[in-house]
Amino acid sequence: MKIQVAAVTVSVAAVSALMLTAGPASAHSYDGKDPYRTGCANSKVNTGKKATLKNEIGESLGVIRLYYSRRCGTNWGETQVPKNATGQITVFTSKKRISFSYRAGNGGHHWGDMVYAPSGVCAQATGTVTAGIGRVNKGSGTTGKACG
Repeated sequence: MKIQVAAVTVSVAAVSALMLTAGPASAHSYDGKDPYRTGCANSKVNTGKKATLKNEIGESLGVIRLYYSRRCGTNWGETQVPKNATGQITVFTSKKRISFSYRAGNGGHHWGDMVYAPSGVCAQATGTVTAGIGRVNKGSGTTGKACG
């Protein structure tokens, strides 16, 4: 009986050690990185996928566009919103989701972090915007899918 317990303890310890050292199978070095700081934006292509960031009564508070880097095989979203607005940009595939929160400023032009989505992988971007107090000053939108 003691031998069985010792074997189980070793197995659990071994599994725990493996889990601590192994990262997610789908993680890539570009995931969560800034497309401009990495140089990936130098080969950016507008995928043609965009969405209006609309409030609850259908008024536009901005736009989000989905971009792709040919060199890096990554996607990210960029918004154009009022310069006093805050919000979030999320880019996602069927297996990954990466979000970035932006603050007011930068002339209202903001971009999110990248998700690795090489040829054959579809990606989308979602954006939110808050441009003041009240629900009418909050909007969101999701681009269509672009498949690299």
